[in-house]
Amino acid sequence: MKSIERYLERIGIKTVRKPSEDFLQAIQLAHLTSVPYENLDLITGRAQPLSSDYLYDKIVVQRRGGYCFELNGALAWLLRSLGFKFTELFARWHLGEPIEITQRRHRILKVDLGKRTLIADAGIGCPCPLSPLVFEENTPQKQLDGAIYRIVKSDTVGWMVQTYLDDKFKDYFSFSEDPQYPIDFAYPHFYCSHHPKSPFNSKTMVNLPTHDGGRKSVADAVDPETNELTRQFKITLSKDEKSEFFVRSDAQFIQQLKIHFGIELPEDFFATR
Repeated sequence: MKSIERYLERIGIKTVRKPSEDFLQAIQLAHLTSVPYENLDLITGRAQPLSSDYLYDKIVVQRRGGYCFELNGALAWLLRSLGFKFTELFARWHLGEPIEITQRRHRILKVDLGKRTLIADAGIGCPCPLSPLVFEENTPQKQLDGAIYRIVKSDTVGWMVQTYLDDKFKDYFSFSEDPQYPIDFAYPHFYCSHHPKSPFNSKTMVNLPTHDGGRKSVADAVDPETNELTRQFKITLSKDEKSEFFVRSDAQFIQQLKIHFGIELPEDFFATR
C-alpha cells in the first residue's frame, strides 16, 4: 500500500503539511537532492509502464531513481495525495538541441496555489531549478545555487523557460498549457525506452544535485588509460572537494552507485541485459 509518510521519509521530509508554496518548494528541493535522475532500467531493457504502483515501488520501496516521466509521475502522485491542485503538461527540451522544434519528451506540473501558479519539476538530469518557477512572464528568478531562469512567451511553442548562461538567456525547455493525463505519457515513454534514436536508452545517465550547489554524475566516457568507453563518475561536493574517476567493471559500477547515489542493484543487474 502506498503511503504519503513513507514517500516523504524517502526524500527526507518528516512532517505532512497543508499545500502551500513553501511546502512545494521544500518537496521539489528534497526530491531533486534525494532521488537520483537515472536511466539504468532503460539501458537494460527493464522499463515498465508508468503506473503509480510501479513508480512508488521503484522510487520509494526500492529507493531507486528514474528519468522525467518516472520522477515527475511519482511526484504527481505525491502532490495529488497531499491535496495540491495541478495540471500535468508536456514540455520540449531545447538546451543543446540543434533544431528549433524539438520532441515533446518531458513531463512537468503546473501547480495552482491560488494567488500564484508555479512550474514544478523534479525530473531533469542536469543543472536545473532547485525550486519551482513562478509562472510569471519575463521575470528573472534566482535560485538557491545562483542560477537564473525566466519564462517568456514563444510564438511557436507556447511558453519558453530560459536559463542565464554565458552572459545571456538561452532556451531551456518549452511547454504549452494543454492538460495531459497519465495515459498521454505512455507513448513518449515507450519511445524513450525503446526507439533506436532515443537519447535515453543508449548511454548512461545518473545525476544528483546536492543542497549546497554540488553535483554527482555518471556518464559514458573514454578511459585514457585503456582507451575504451566506460563510465566516469564526477563528484563535486564543494569548490575544494571534487573527484573524478572511471569504473572498469559492472561490479565496480554497482558498488560506486551505492556509495554515491544510494542506488542498490543486484550483482547480475547488467549481466541480464
